[in-house]
Amino acid sequence: MGKNRLESHLKQMVLNIKYDYEDGRMSALDLINAVINKLPLPLLEECTQLLFLPLVLQMVNDDSKRCRERVGECLTVLLSRLSTTVLNSLYEYSLKWSADDSAGQLQRTSVQLFGLFLDARLDFMKKNNKIEKLVDYLRHQMDVEIGSIDHTNVLVAREWEMTYFCLQTIEKVGKAQKHILWRDTRLWEFIIQCLAHPHPWVKLVASRTIFTHLSTCELKQFQNVDDNSPSSIILKNPGSLFEITRNLCFELNSEEEHQSDDITTMAIKNLSWVIRVMHEYPALCFKDGERSELAADESGDDNEESTGDRRTAPVTWLIIRLSNIAKKVGYQRREAIFKCFAAFATVCDKSIICNHLELILEPLSRVITDAEAREERSSYKRGPAGATYAAADLPREVLQLLEDKCGTEVFINTLASVKSKAKEKREARKQKKAVEAVQDPESAAKRKIAKQQMEKQRKKRRVHERKVGRGVFTKKPRH
Repeated sequence: MGKNRLESHLKQMVLNIKYDYEDGRMSALDLINAVINKLPLPLLEECTQLLFLPLVLQMVNDDSKRCRERVGECLTVLLSRLSTTVLNSLYEYSLKWSADDSAGQLQRTSVQLFGLFLDARLDFMKKNNKIEKLVDYLRHQMDVEIGSIDHTNVLVAREWEMTYFCLQTIEKVGKAQKHILWRDTRLWEFIIQCLAHPHPWVKLVASRTIFTHLSTCELKQFQNVDDNSPSSIILKNPGSLFEITRNLCFELNSEEEHQSDDITTMAIKNLSWVIRVMHEYPALCFKDGERSELAADESGDDNEESTGDRRTAPVTWLIIRLSNIAKKVGYQRREAIFKCFAAFATVCDKSIICNHLELILEPLSRVITDAEAREERSSYKRGPAGATYAAADLPREVLQLLEDKCGTEVFINTLASVKSKAKEKREARKQKKAVEAVQDPESAAKRKIAKQQMEKQRKKRRVHERKVGRGVFTKKPRH
């Protein structure tokens, strides 16, 4: 086959990756992947320009996640086969795009390509301090992006792509050259801040990056506070351990529509590691190195009576925070917290669980009590009691884990104490309402009317759900 004919065929393949339908683009990308693997190296290097730029454009502009991943695979294979000379010329493209401050899209593309270079040719990236320069560039971009976004508002955080791609590349650097990455305390602070980012992808990759670092550390590394080893960056940044914990709790406290199984899983993994370090070395949670006050806490959800303990016991603060989150209504939020408690019961020492058993049992007992009362009401209206209410299944399993961990006697006594206190609070609320009915009948009447309206809305919603379950609103086929 002549050179002109080969170029013509390759151009047609490249045009096919812009096909309208996803399956057609996937087929074209599979063909290009096969061609890149099969072409002789001298011929492939001659045709590199025909393949590289179109693939990069398609990776940036394709709407399909599958196609973008396949384009990334094609580029990775291409970069892995090229010689150092040709590879260096392609790397120069990425450097030029990264230096163009006027085009944010080009900079995002360059960050993606840096990640592909790390995947394909780590040996090439290790030469001439390329990885060190890349880490400096990523830190600068993270500083620009995080400083320009208000992370307290989901609607404001529209420009999340650059942060996301920077974190992806940082994660790859952390896996390949962790001794270079985990000595940058400023970059570590940016990654921790991204745990509270509104976009779920950013939160997920930030959690994954932190877990990649934490999973390589051992508890004995934190015995010497003056340790300067690259694997113990937490020692270099006092208070960062508490900031990680606070932001992970912020993730678990998201609204129901923002809950994600992947984010929850990574948060539980990180907290299961963090709580053991907080228990063994609580001084790491204090910015001033003294046990005077924890790092700034703006959650505002803690009990007033626990303020004194919160300033001196990081583990107690964490358990109180999680317990208060689980008290809020929300099935997915509570499920995430209960899974976190189950993980603690599995990995933590018995002393940690026993000392905070009452705090853990409070939300579990509340959910089980509410589920049993709801089941009793429904069985009273519809006849014999049916299956156990699904919301109580996970809490009961967690209770069993806690009993196995702490022992039956300690568990039963603590659970009885929790139920007794809950009963006292219910009686106090009833007494307060009775007093209000006598002293302020107008407010009591308004409260009763509001309760009746809520009950009406609840009944309407239940009736609608039952009709939907029976298929009342489904269009029936004609016979």
